[in-house]
This record gives sequence, structure tokens and C-alpha cells, in this order.
Amino acid sequence: MRRYFLYTFFLLTTLVPAYAQVKDSTRIIALHQLGKSYLAQNFSPIKQLLVDTAIEIFDHAIRLSDTLQLEDLKNKSMVLKGIAYCAGGKEVEGEKILQEAADIYHRKGDLDMEADTWLKLAKNVNRQQELFFAKAISLYEQTHNMEKEAAARLHHADYLYRANRYSQSEKELLRTLDLLHQAGSRQLANVYYFLSLNNRYLGSYEKALSYATKCVDNAVDNHDTLRMEVYSGELALVYDEMDRAEESCQWYRKTLATRIAHQGDPVVIFRTAGLLIRQLVKLQKSRAALALMDSLIAKIPAKSRYEKGIAAQNYAYCFDGLKRYPEAEQNFLAAIAWFKGIDAGAELISIVNMDAGRFYLQHGQFARAHRYLDTALEYRFDDRLVDQKELYHMLFTADSAIGNYAAAIKNLEQFQFLNDSIYTERKSKQIEELTIQYETGKKEQSIRLLEKEKRIQQAVLTKEQNTKRWIIGVSLLLIVIIGLLVNRARLKQRAQLLIEKKNISLQHLVEEKEWLVREIHHRVKNNFHIVMGLLHTQAAYLQGKEAIEAITESRQRIQAMSLVHQKLYQSDNLSAINMADYIHELIDYLKDSFHTSTRIQYKLDIEAVQLDVSHCVPLGLILNEAVTNAIKHAFPTVITIVLKRTYHEHIVLSIKDNGIGLPPGFEHREQASMGMKLMRGLGDDLEACLMINSDEGTEILIDFICEKP
Repeated sequence: MRRYFLYTFFLLTTLVPAYAQVKDSTRIIALHQLGKSYLAQNFSPIKQLLVDTAIEIFDHAIRLSDTLQLEDLKNKSMVLKGIAYCAGGKEVEGEKILQEAADIYHRKGDLDMEADTWLKLAKNVNRQQELFFAKAISLYEQTHNMEKEAAARLHHADYLYRANRYSQSEKELLRTLDLLHQAGSRQLANVYYFLSLNNRYLGSYEKALSYATKCVDNAVDNHDTLRMEVYSGELALVYDEMDRAEESCQWYRKTLATRIAHQGDPVVIFRTAGLLIRQLVKLQKSRAALALMDSLIAKIPAKSRYEKGIAAQNYAYCFDGLKRYPEAEQNFLAAIAWFKGIDAGAELISIVNMDAGRFYLQHGQFARAHRYLDTALEYRFDDRLVDQKELYHMLFTADSAIGNYAAAIKNLEQFQFLNDSIYTERKSKQIEELTIQYETGKKEQSIRLLEKEKRIQQAVLTKEQNTKRWIIGVSLLLIVIIGLLVNRARLKQRAQLLIEKKNISLQHLVEEKEWLVREIHHRVKNNFHIVMGLLHTQAAYLQGKEAIEAITESRQRIQAMSLVHQKLYQSDNLSAINMADYIHELIDYLKDSFHTSTRIQYKLDIEAVQLDVSHCVPLGLILNEAVTNAIKHAFPTVITIVLKRTYHEHIVLSIKDNGIGLPPGFEHREQASMGMKLMRGLGDDLEACLMINSDEGTEILIDFICEKP
């Protein structure tokens, strides 16, 4: 399985960029997205393998960013790697990497990115969160970034809420709300959501309902569909804990439908269905609940132990409601069995054991019920106070039935304490008043909508009358325009015919010109060959070695120029030559001339640079002189020739040998030999910089500017 993920990763990082021909930075961003997609699979049975694969992906992104010197992307890759380490349980390594990234941003003076990194530390490391949140919030305050400061305070409020510091959490949320108002933001749904969550777990259901309603309304007004399922789910939970099953069912259904449509995580979908099923059972609609579960399993089969456990728990609710007790018991026990051996979380284990304990309590099996209720108490979670209250009441009932009165009294005291803290005499009255206010608000909103529709209809009628007038005027104008366009089209057609005739004539002229230019190059090349033949004949009548060598060198120079014209008339492009082909052919000629193919190795690294005649001829002659000198005087075993286009249209030609090198004190500007004079003169023609280096051989370097033809 690990090999499969690695294969997928390397396939995406090698073949996909080559196929898509994307920029290197886009390739690194794609690696980030791939790694984050692995980290997002929180409920996967192979979560650790996915995290390890994500770390390898982020390592690859770091190396690639380093190679390309993309420092910003390297730092982002480091942050993601730190988060991945934390997700895999290696918080020490993750914290070290994230702090290193924060230090880099601090040195650069990038306060926003430094603050973002401290915030990620606070969200992913389970120590010193208060310090990390304080650093992030302080930096956002320094940059006057109110929206990011609000987001950091929202995460801080969530941390305080999970630490059961509800009053501090609510204070931070209200500060967040104030910041967003100052920033002019209308996206307030997330803050209202956490305010509802905070108050619901405190048992302040009237405030929770108000905030949950504002949350949904704000999300609808701002078309915030991304988290609508979370917001509607919170409203459903508030109605659930207020024991208003009808309204709760309505919002649970919306939440479930949205999550199915978005193809969300099956674990979340099954848990949402379970909450809806419990409400349907309360409303004595157990058959509808069973049908819902059957249709859900048909669409989304349960695969992992986690999913199978929740599905069994949901079926147990259905069968219990239908009084099919053996099947209900079987599914309660199956759910508990599925959750064993996996990290299902304290809340889920506590709830499923509470369900089993409640079932056995209802059937008079008190000792057996006590065993499951004890497990639920062991995994007790401090979020839903209403569930805690019920758990202590069931323990009191079980202890009373089996004669364990001391324990029964303690459980009853705990039940009374929670009952008094959650429920007061004003609960029902406040809920009714709040409901009336809510319904009144809805009616007033309906009236405003009707008035708005009336104004819209009047505006539509006025607009239709104006539209008729405009149509008549525009129609007349169109008739005039059409007449002008027809006349213009006729004139354009005549002009087009004249242009086509001229184009045909010009094309003939161009073709004749190209033929003449090609013929000229061919004849120049032939003339060069005649001169070479004459020089060859002349050499046969000469006796002196220096004269014969001079004739031979002249023939080689003429061959270098002849080859230019040969390439021009053989090419489709009559003004430029591909230097890679030209240099390879010239070197082959020199090999044959000096018979050096067996004792000298030629290494050519030539880019496919296109140069015109004014550059090719001097460059070819310089190359001829340099290679000839190397063969005759340096006694090399390897000659390396490099031609590359560098920056700002610069072209560099390097001819390097590994021969005996230049004598000490050699200065090419003071040399009077014909070869050196020729190379200097040709370099001046190119307006080039000519350099000669002697380091383990001799290197002649020509650097000149040539715009692309």
C-alpha cells in the first residue's frame, strides 16, 4: 500500500508537470495541494500512512524550491511539513520546523506570514497554545489586519471552549464580532456558530437558539454555501437539546441532504443520520427512520470499522423504536465491537455504551446495564451536559435496582447538580418568548418581502414601458446602420479584390527574390570551391613547408566561409544559419584535414542558435583559427567547444583544449601572428569581448551580443 502511494506521488511530480508544461512554481503548489489532500483524510484507516506520504511530498517540495531558489515557496513547504508531523503525532519535530519557519519570516520582516505561522503552531501543537495565540494576535494588531486578527481570535475562542473555559471563550468571540464589524465584514456566520456552540454546552438554550438562527440567516444572506451544512446542523442540535423534535428533524434533514450532495465523509454522514433517526424515533416514526437508513446504506456502503460501527448504532435506534429488541441488542453490541481497537474518540464510545446501558435498563437487566454505563462514565466527555445528566440518572436507577444505595445517592446528587445548573424555572418561559420573537421577526420579514416585491413589480412595469420606447428608437437606428453597413461592405469587397491582386503580384516578386538570393549563395559557394581548388593546385608546385601550410590554412578559412553559403542555400531560411549544424560540419572538415579523429576527442555542446551571415562568417573563421592552433601547437587529447545564448541576448563561444597551455607572460594583444590578428580583427567586427585563458590548457572565449533573428 505504501509503495502505491509513493508511486502515485512520483507519477504526479514527474509526468504531470512534463505533460502540462506548467511553471516550476505551479508544480510546487501542486505538490502542496496533493500533500494537503492526504492530511485531510482524518477518518481513514490508513491515516498514518497518508501522513507519512504527505511528509515525503512536502520534503520533495522543499528540495525543489531550494533548487529553484524560490524561498517563499520553500518556507510554505516547511510550514506544511511541520503541520504534517503534528498530524502524525510527532509534535516535537513539527513544533521545531514551524518555529524555524516563524524565525525566517521574522528575519525577513514579514509580520503577516510570521503571525500565520504562530497561529498554525497554536492550532497544531498541544502545548503553549496560549503563548502562540498571543504572538499571532499581537502581530496582526501591529499590521492592523483586523480580519486576520478576528480569525486568530476565533481559533483562540475555539481553544478556550474545548478547554471548558466558556466565559473567556464567549468574551473572545464578542471581541471577534466587534473586529469584523469595524472591518466592514458581513461574513459573521462562523462567529455566530461558535457563540451558539458555547451557549448550547452551557445550557443557555435561548441564547444558543438566537445565535444559531443568526448564523443560518447570515450564511443565506451572504450565499455562504461552503459551511451551510455545519450551521444548519448546529441549529438542529439546539432544537434537539430543547426537545423540539419537529424543528430538529427539519434541520437535520437539510444538513444530511447537503452532506450527501457534497459527497462528504461517510463517517460524518452516518453520524448526522443517527441524530436524525433519534428524533424520528421520538416522533414515533421508526419505520421512516429504518427506511432512511436502508436507503443511505444502499447509496453509501459502510466500509471502515468506524463507518460500520456508526451504521450498526443507527440501526439499533431504528429496531429499538420498532420494538424489535433482539435486532436492536445485536446492533448495539455490534457497534461497541466495531469501535474496539480503533481511535473512535471518547464522545462516541461514551454515547454507544450509554445507548447499550439505556437499552438493558429498559429491559430490567440492571447489572448488565451497569457494566456499559460504567464504561460510558469512564469515557465521559464534558461537552453535552444533557448527556451527562442522563448518564448519572441511569446510574442512579441501576444502583438502586441492584441495592447499591451509597453509589445511587452519589449519582443522584450529581444528577441533581447538573439538572439545577442546566434547567431553571425560567427555561420554558424564555424559550416561548424567544420563539414568539423569532416568529414575529419572520412575519415582519415576510411583510417586508411582500412590500419589496410590490415595488419590484412597479419598477418592472415602468421598465417595460421604457423598453418599448427604446425598441422603436433602436429599430429606426438599426435600419440606418444596416444601410451604412451594406454600403461599406460593397466598398470593402472592391478594396479586397484589389488587395488580393497586389498580394499575388508581391508573392511572385518574393519568390523570384528568394530564388535569386539562393542562386547567389550557391554561386558564391561554388566560387569558393574553385578558389580552394586553385590553392590546392598551387600547393602542389610549392616546396617550402611554411608556404604549403599557409596555402592549407587559407583553404581551411575559405572552407569555413564556403560552408556558410552552402548552409544558406540549402536552408529554407535564407538569412540565418543553425549554428549547431554548421559547427558540427566545420569540425568534421577539420578532423579530416588534420587526420586527428583517432588521437583527439572533440566534445561539442552547441545550442541551436540561429545567426545571420554577418555573425556566422567571423565566428566560423575564429573557430577555424582556434581549433587549428590547438591542433598544431597545444598537442591536446580533448578539444571542447561550447556555444550558448546566455542573458540579455549575449552569445558565448568557448574553444578549450587540455594541451600544454600558453607560455608564461603570454599576452594576446601583443602578439603579431596572423592568426591572433585575424581573431582580434574578427572579434572587433562582432563587437565582441575576446579573452584567452590558460588553466590546464588553453581557452579562447568570445562574448558578443546578437538579437534573435
